[in-house]
Amino acid sequence: MMSRWLLTGIVILAVIVALPLAARLMRPREGLRREAKVGVTTPLHEAASGGHMGTVGDMLKAGADVNARDEQGRTPLHLAAEHGHEGTSQVLLQGGADPTIVDTQGKTAIDYALRNGKTAVVDILPASTATERAQQRLNPSLKYPDEASFAAAIGQPACLLKSDHVYLFAPKTREEGAKIVLPYLVKAYDELYRIVGVHTDYIIVVYNFSKGHSDAFGGTSNCTLWYGDENLDLEQHEEWTRYKIPHVSGYIEEMAHNFVAATRSQFGWEMVGWSIGVKASAKVAGNPILAQAVESTRKGQAETFRRYKELGCVFPPDLLANQVDRIHAYILWECEQQYGPSFWPDYFKELKKDRQRLVEASRGEGRDKRYQISLDCFDRLPGLNFKQRLKQNQISLTTDVKSLNPEAPTWNRKLQ
Repeated sequence: MMSRWLLTGIVILAVIVALPLAARLMRPREGLRREAKVGVTTPLHEAASGGHMGTVGDMLKAGADVNARDEQGRTPLHLAAEHGHEGTSQVLLQGGADPTIVDTQGKTAIDYALRNGKTAVVDILPASTATERAQQRLNPSLKYPDEASFAAAIGQPACLLKSDHVYLFAPKTREEGAKIVLPYLVKAYDELYRIVGVHTDYIIVVYNFSKGHSDAFGGTSNCTLWYGDENLDLEQHEEWTRYKIPHVSGYIEEMAHNFVAATRSQFGWEMVGWSIGVKASAKVAGNPILAQAVESTRKGQAETFRRYKELGCVFPPDLLANQVDRIHAYILWECEQQYGPSFWPDYFKELKKDRQRLVEASRGEGRDKRYQISLDCFDRLPGLNFKQRLKQNQISLTTDVKSLNPEAPTWNRKLQ
């Protein structure tokens, strides 16, 4: 007969073995409560809390996790915001800090700054919360809202991959490539949000149609991207075969246009979206092939601008009219180089101040009024003298380039 001591020992051993299993079972499943993750205090937490901006920058360059959580689920940005370290907070944001992360109490970095009256930090932090994320929805006019309708449209089985802000539709035969591409688009969305500070009007939907489909026109409208599925055939792209990075810059540029649309900004044809799309692409999918392509495009923009000035501020007659926004792209690049890395985030912060005026203009006075408000916002950025720069280059301060109708035969190839 088993002794009482032996039986007691077996029971104790069983409890010891069972406790870790029970703990794992009681934990929320990953993905349901990602915001409540906890970890340990890192040196980056300590540097951010102390406002040691240079040290924080050095740590990020060395590969420190900018969104690491401490024992209370706080990121370094939470601590920098709590103590009012504006410069340090800006460095963290530029390094990819996610201002929407909440701690174990459900608080974001901006909540910490507000609680302690750190208004300077509040001004640089996007006011997004988990509630705001939850409110983002699909465009109610979506042509193919689910996997079944998309499959019917392409005439073959389909797959639908989802994240908080990006849905990706593809033929089932391209599912492997889609699973590789989607995380890049998710990171790009987060990076664009960091730059712009507002979410897109709807969840971004990326359609990847089978070859030859009439809807695969390679553009965007109302937070929907319309592409062929060639980008998901990874082995056909040099970026993948040489660097194991998918070709996603086209998707990201189109996504960027939807961020710009959400702010109601109006300048140039599409060059605000192109400019921030380039930045996001370099951040999440940078590779030598992409860098070379961007460099070549910028050289073309600079050469077009040189010829424009040489002709007395007349757009070169041998170039297509829809390339006229190369002039705007060059001016924006000049400003970005002069102002520094916070050029785009600072511009979009200025837009937020005029949000109501922009919304009202969208409903009534239209594109040219939004253009004028956008110029006001650029002009408030210190040291740029943006409006004066436009005047020197004979670009209108009142009429957007699209309103000049440059694709009409009667256009005089001038920008005012």
